[in-house]
Amino acid sequence: MIRLPHSFRRFLRSEDGNPTMEFVLSFPVVVIIFCAAFESSFFMIKSVSLERSLDLVIRDLRLGNLGSVSHNQLKAEICGRAAVLGNTTDCISGMKIELQPVNTATFAMPTTRATCVDRSQPIDPAVEPSPSEYALGDGNQIMLMRVCLQAEPIFATTIFGARMNRTGADGNYSLISTSTFVNEPRT
Repeated sequence: MIRLPHSFRRFLRSEDGNPTMEFVLSFPVVVIIFCAAFESSFFMIKSVSLERSLDLVIRDLRLGNLGSVSHNQLKAEICGRAAVLGNTTDCISGMKIELQPVNTATFAMPTTRATCVDRSQPIDPAVEPSPSEYALGDGNQIMLMRVCLQAEPIFATTIFGARMNRTGADGNYSLISTSTFVNEPRT
């Protein structure tokens, strides 16, 4: 049997570092859970804010209070009414709106996913979408509006931030809101 020196045996029996080891092992887990909870709650707040601002804008659009509004003006209206979507310029540049009439003979909805802005590419704000993507519609016409907003994750490297719906090459996640409404008859 090998006899260990007395100082080494005393070192092995010592329990002086136990609280430090518990802290070192548990602290990263607690921080990851906190970051994931913060990221998911902020994602939900942004999503609810987008939904609410879209509802407010659709109400004014449906009633004709906005008049003949352009694509960029509609984006500015949505971003201006949202509480937490960030800087208005970033919101407008990261948003894409599809507004199109629904065929009442077939009630066929678009089969493609909502398209989002790729913020890694240069955006030309003067370019308006095609009439198939953006049309205000006539009175008594059923309209479908899809909005996709690219937003940056706060903690992109956490478990939740890394698994979010990333659509852009720049690593942003997508907030997608869809709504339908009927235009009021125009007088």
